[in-house]
Amino acid sequence: MRLQLLIFVLFANLVISRKHYKGRKYDLTLFVRNHNVSDATFFRLVGVDNTADFNVSAGNTFEHTFEVRRKGYWTLFVEFPGDRYAKSPRKIISRDSYRKWVMEVYYYPGAVGFSEWHKLSRRGEMHIHG
Repeated sequence: MRLQLLIFVLFANLVISRKHYKGRKYDLTLFVRNHNVSDATFFRLVGVDNTADFNVSAGNTFEHTFEVRRKGYWTLFVEFPGDRYAKSPRKIISRDSYRKWVMEVYYYPGAVGFSEWHKLSRRGEMHIHG
């Protein structure tokens, strides 16, 4: 009887003291450089439990820092008048990768072009390889 009680108490302590993994928070800064898209209604950046709606004029750069807990996909949408939009390729970003990423946005007649997401080093230099 004592052995069963001891096992029950040990098991109960183990269950109560167990902490659930929540993931460590980290800051992720994303930049969107608008080279020449002038007629966009707005831009929307959608990612891991985060969304940012913004306007950025041609020739300028949008910068936003997100608080993120886990890795996931990030996608940029560009909305135009008449319910038209362009969607960038998805990019998976984790806490083990770089903390700063840049995407370039270009307008071509009838279409929007997106660069790949580029890593931005601590010194502000862009890394071209993926």
